Amino acid sequence: MKRVLSFAVIVAAAWSGVRGEFVAEFVDGTVAPLADAAVVSDGEGFLIGGHPVATVKKVWHNAVAQPEPGGQVEFPDEMVKKVAVLDMNQRNLETEAGYENSRNLYSAEYMAEIAGMPAVTTDNLEEALACADMILFSSRVKGGTKPTFTAGEIEALARWVGAGGVLVAPALDSSVDAATKALFGVSEVKAHRKNHSFLVWTEEEHPELVYFDEPEEREVNICNRYINVTEYVAGEDAVVLAGYEDGTTAVVKNRFGEGAVYTLGLRWRDVIQRPQLNKDDDSHQSSNVFVPGADIYSLFLRAVYVAAHPVSAWKYTVPDGYDAVLVPTHDCDSSTAYEEMHHMGDYEHSLGLNGHYFLTVHYYRDKGYLSQFYNDTNIGFTKELMAQGHTIGSHSIGHFPDFSKTDRFPLTVTTEEEYALTADHDETTGVTSGGSTWAEIVMSKDILERDLGIPVRAFRSGHLCVNKHMPEALTMGQYNFASCYTAGDVMCATPYFTRKSNDWVGELTDVLQMPLHFSDVFTKDKMTEDNWQEKPAIWHEIFEKHKGNHFSSIILIHPNRKWKMEAQKMLVDMMDLSKSGLYNFHDYGDFWTGRFGFDFDMVYVQESETVMLRASAADIERNQALGIMIEASAPVKEITLTDENGNVYPLRITAPAPGRYLALIGTSRR
Repeated sequence: MKRVLSFAVIVAAAWSGVRGEFVAEFVDGTVAPLADAAVVSDGEGFLIGGHPVATVKKVWHNAVAQPEPGGQVEFPDEMVKKVAVLDMNQRNLETEAGYENSRNLYSAEYMAEIAGMPAVTTDNLEEALACADMILFSSRVKGGTKPTFTAGEIEALARWVGAGGVLVAPALDSSVDAATKALFGVSEVKAHRKNHSFLVWTEEEHPELVYFDEPEEREVNICNRYINVTEYVAGEDAVVLAGYEDGTTAVVKNRFGEGAVYTLGLRWRDVIQRPQLNKDDDSHQSSNVFVPGADIYSLFLRAVYVAAHPVSAWKYTVPDGYDAVLVPTHDCDSSTAYEEMHHMGDYEHSLGLNGHYFLTVHYYRDKGYLSQFYNDTNIGFTKELMAQGHTIGSHSIGHFPDFSKTDRFPLTVTTEEEYALTADHDETTGVTSGGSTWAEIVMSKDILERDLGIPVRAFRSGHLCVNKHMPEALTMGQYNFASCYTAGDVMCATPYFTRKSNDWVGELTDVLQMPLHFSDVFTKDKMTEDNWQEKPAIWHEIFEKHKGNHFSSIILIHPNRKWKMEAQKMLVDMMDLSKSGLYNFHDYGDFWTGRFGFDFDMVYVQESETVMLRASAADIERNQALGIMIEASAPVKEITLTDENGNVYPLRITAPAPGRYLALIGTSRR
């Protein structure tokens, strides 16, 4: 039971484990616990928790007690256990050079990052066995004359799993020995084959499949044209969690002593990095559809982690504790869009939302293709939009439909005058001459920053076309964010960092690619003035499906018609804004950038039924919109967040469901 003390007692107490049920943030920036949140009169004015109401900025109630912020506690380092991503590059003699460039390791780390568990990467098996109670293999276990593990290491893994460890691995090699097969719960491993297109999860109830409640999540397109998959024959005591469309086995769970081993018949690189690089076989729709192909594996990994622990913690994927947020973006790529965008801007401003507007900087007249609509008049309209708080990004200069043709758009550095004379699109042939990826990305940014006096942080390409020079140009332009793919196209709902040349071994850049989830562009039954009322329901259905996975949605609506504003309004009206939020594109990108860099430790102290979280003070400070989800089948009476020096930080703790506690680092929603 929570201890409720008077505010005077709390203030007077030195650090001794005093708990506060209510927490207040004051206008001077300080935070302190309150005995209660009742508003009373003292005859001269009103007080809340003994403080004048005028001095209190925010008050919230914590679903679980926490220590008084500002105190200090000792973190039990000896109890820390993490998820270990085992880097198997050297073991498997993989030829890909460099830590960042291993396609399998990158994919495993990305899965762990999105799943959000406390994780560490190591190539040392002994270290992994010592520091972790769950291990994710980066690539397949090989047998034969150059096996991944020695017989002694397989025995050590078996002892570790038998004592309660959890192991997750991708496609086993068909040459693994009997001891390895016994550990993984398979009696036979069949050679890699290309004749499967779908991964089909069992209809049986398993905690590891808790996220898979939509048809698209139960039957997952694996885009098999370019990949090999592995079939298993499950051992007598193993459980089949998924098969391929013909009923052969794809995913096996093997209970081994007190622990468990999971093996999937797919390589991480093929289900994570391949779609992110847009190198899959395109055997799926990409526009205004829910395609969770790459997300499935991160969600499965998180569910395995939660199922294996009586108390678990993972980095929440939605800012400010919402169930999901909608991130409206708008491409202004015509004179009409500039002239009409005030309808959208006024509506969003009325909601207290700063929308995001990608501007096409077409400052010259193309020969019959586009008019000179980036001009003084439309720049003036843009400044009016900015005065309402809306943010601006670049949507290229030429909005060329063949921008994906790398050879037509080299990284040529040019001037505004030269580009106006040379860059031209012939609609008859469909060919652009004189194009430059550098100009479309870097020069467009320079022009906007000069004319508008703001930093331009984000880019979206015309027609969502991409070419191999884009990541290099985005880096040269010092962009923070790009949004050049649909989530359906890359089968990935969550942001990821761009690779140079869009190549398997291209260097990872600092530019966060943020896929958009639905838009006013429909490939079939196009959105018109006559049918637009039908489209928000389609968007809302996709939004709800992503929300079920704790994912948010970015929408693109061209603001060139007033009725498109009405369509966005209809979508917003369908949302439950008490639980879902509206968010600015830059703020959403900053949330994800911070989340990617946020490392934390977690322990559960059974004796006191306390969850203890620890992160660096710097990480806590720059992640004020981040939450940590606690999932518990054991009792939790208290949740504590400390920095590396043991200083206690305030949390806003909610209970979204029985046994679930969302501990928000920031003290209030924006």
